[in-house]
Amino acid sequence: MDFIKKRVKQYQEKKLNEALSKMKFHIDMKNELENKVEINDDSEKIKIRKEISYHAKMVDIWKNNSEKIKKEMKKIDD
Repeated sequence: MDFIKKRVKQYQEKKLNEALSKMKFHIDMKNELENKVEINDDSEKIKIRKEISYHAKMVDIWKNNSEKIKKEMKKIDD
């Protein structure tokens, strides 16, 4: 039984690391685009704002996924 718990925990840790790295990527992209908004003209700002919105949604999705993975890991430890 411990072997299975160990494997499941390793899998969950791997998935958590992937989720956190994807969340970091989208946060970085969002921040970069927010800096670009200040520089560019109005026609470009609309496109950039759409991309910022997309990355903000993705950050929320990956944040929720990482929270779910953490909850599952707690269940395994209990």
